[in-house]
Amino acid sequence: AGEIACRNLQRAAELVSSFKQVAVDQTSAQRREFVLSEVVREIVLTLEPSLKRTPFHIESDLPPAIRLDSYPGALGQVLTNLINNAVSHGFHGRDHGTIHIQASLEPELQRVRLSVSDNGNGISAEHRKRIFDPFFTTKMGQGGTGLGLHICHNAVQHILGGQIYVESEVGHFTRFIVILPLNAPHVVP
Repeated sequence: AGEIACRNLQRAAELVSSFKQVAVDQTSAQRREFVLSEVVREIVLTLEPSLKRTPFHIESDLPPAIRLDSYPGALGQVLTNLINNAVSHGFHGRDHGTIHIQASLEPELQRVRLSVSDNGNGISAEHRKRIFDPFFTTKMGQGGTGLGLHICHNAVQHILGGQIYVESEVGHFTRFIVILPLNAPHVVP
């Protein structure tokens, strides 16, 4: 019983620490150097409590040595929106699903390729053309605002200095690919 209590307290301390770091990053919009795998781990930790009551889970495969000089708050917002989008849209009507986060370094181009994919419903070609448009949603009146992917697009392009695009096959998968420079451009507040 003592060991279980200690493990649970340690887990609670890790969660609180992750929540605090994510909150600071997202509210301060500060640029800093960070390890990509650590920021992704913190974001996933903050989302785990809400995913715990679902049949969906997140797997990540990130090299431990990718360092960025960028805006972790904006990156966290992008990841959170992509993961929530997968749960809300990609897995709608499904009884299981996996979100997979991967990254690879492209050192010759001084950038990282980050992908967030799911094995869910996929997105039709008609909808793929519009998914980054503001207020576009397939869940109008069901809690969808149509701003999540628009916010992702703007954060990736205008804050992180990168690009985002989507690949999908209806009934099989959706993959969002985010290309980020290792050194983001300086954003003037």
